[in-house]
Amino acid sequence: GTHYSTCGYVMWYLIRMEPFAASGVNLQGGRFDCPDRLFWSVADAFKNCTTTMNDVKELTPEWYFCPDFLLNKNGFDLGETQGRGRVDNVVLPPWANGSASEFVRVNRQALESEHVSANLHLWIDLIFGCKQKGQAAVDATNVYYFLTYEGAVDMDAI
Repeated sequence: GTHYSTCGYVMWYLIRMEPFAASGVNLQGGRFDCPDRLFWSVADAFKNCTTTMNDVKELTPEWYFCPDFLLNKNGFDLGETQGRGRVDNVVLPPWANGSASEFVRVNRQALESEHVSANLHLWIDLIFGCKQKGQAAVDATNVYYFLTYEGAVDMDAI
């Protein structure tokens, strides 16, 4: 099953930086993954995470402090997609004005906002607390494929 916080998701976001680039190449048998599957656009990543049931990626800490993860400073040949052209720097939303630093600054500002501070406990309940299983999880639309839950399979019976 698919679940959040896997090393593959971290590598997906950070593929433009070492050691994640080398790990990604190793995982794909000596080359980068298919360009159409690489992280190429913030808008596309947001759309996938909010419209498909199997994309449950969480943002990595770099979204709040490290603009380099959005830039192909190493000049890696990430290939060409079937319909969007070459994969290079991540395409940012218009409000970032083409600046990875501005994008990260605004994300950090939002994370440190009063709104987030006042509501962070709700996220904690979903991920670590009372709304991660059972009826509370159902009511919060926080239910995942059954194999993602510890104890869903009797390993001794296999």
